[in-house]
Amino acid sequence: MPIQRSCAAWAATDIGLVRAGNEDVCAVPGWRSGPERERWCGSLSANGGWALVADGMGGHAAGDVASALAVEALAPWMLGLADRDQVAAALDTANARLYGAVATAPALAGMGTTVAGVVLHDNEVLAFNVGDSRIYALTGTGLVRISEDHALGGGVLTQCLGGSRHPIPLDPLVARVRWEDVDLILLCSDGLTNMVDDAGIAGLLLARPENPADAFVEAALAAGGIDNVTVVVIEPPR
Repeated sequence: MPIQRSCAAWAATDIGLVRAGNEDVCAVPGWRSGPERERWCGSLSANGGWALVADGMGGHAAGDVASALAVEALAPWMLGLADRDQVAAALDTANARLYGAVATAPALAGMGTTVAGVVLHDNEVLAFNVGDSRIYALTGTGLVRISEDHALGGGVLTQCLGGSRHPIPLDPLVARVRWEDVDLILLCSDGLTNMVDDAGIAGLLLARPENPADAFVEAALAAGGIDNVTVVVIEPPR
């Protein structure tokens, strides 16, 4: 019988120091964050484990509803995602879920969310994103951003789930990263990246704190915590 490998992982979300509510949601198999300051640590299967980070659109109606609906819609798809077509289909389904919610509850009009996700496949990671939530890899040569920011200057999103009167075709970033090339994977909302620059992120990853997700949240709060902040950190399989 083959050995079932696993990856150590940590997740954390926090309302921050300014916002009235938390519009971020993160999830792994069997756990999804709620609206308060939450922490999770455990292991993910190296073959089928997954993680999601969604950042509801600040300043718009029901960003917390949008991020929660997106994660709820995507979670059943995650285990089977293996290529770009499947990722696109999953995101289209989640997008339709948001617009369907608006059709039945017009007060939710304008809600939207970013999404960043990874699926673990033995020797590699399938990564995808829409919006400006990010995915990084710490490698032997430094920090590498895997994701792509779908945003203009000033943080105006060019792609997200929901967020407009009518659905807009999505063109997600989809990438593959081999575990042999990375030491850690990081997913985060812009509540981290707007507070801590890439050099600071790399330094924290290299420091290997006991709970890296919690350390990133504390760093964002120490820098001002002007937004909700959410982080997931994953180690290579053992």
